Amino acid sequence: MTLAHDHYLDSPVLNNIEKSNKNQQNIVFQKIIESNKQKIGFLGISFKSGTDDLRESPIIDIIERLIGKGYHTIIYDENVHISKLFGANRDYILKKIPFISKFITNDAEEFIHKSEVIVIVNNDRSFRAILDNVPPQVAIYDLVNYPFNKCDDVCYEGICW
Repeated sequence: MTLAHDHYLDSPVLNNIEKSNKNQQNIVFQKIIESNKQKIGFLGISFKSGTDDLRESPIIDIIERLIGKGYHTIIYDENVHISKLFGANRDYILKKIPFISKFITNDAEEFIHKSEVIVIVNNDRSFRAILDNVPPQVAIYDLVNYPFNKCDDVCYEGICW
């Protein structure tokens, strides 16, 4: 006898969600590679602003791949403090990116200075001050349709939304 919820687990929509998510990750990764820039900054790494939970964050896989290919990566996320992570969240991030603390900064000026491409990962309100100070030669890839004033001279592209 099949339970009613088993029917939903076999639905084509649910079966394709993971495939769709992987496809979006590949699109973002490919855009970064095609930029021909080596210094990649990530505004946020958690899947949702205001949290330090990284276990469901698809950007972790992209960061891991970029680091493996020799890209210089910097992360700005005021909610993620490695020393404060615990349990499954800490175990996950230390397994995926064991030296993540050397990529994280809380210094907005350093983040801007060390980024040739900025990827907006979540809608954290604190990112507005950074985005308002990005020089025009820095490409911005927005994964969340972040609400900020985009100048005409800024290289901006919305991806996967």
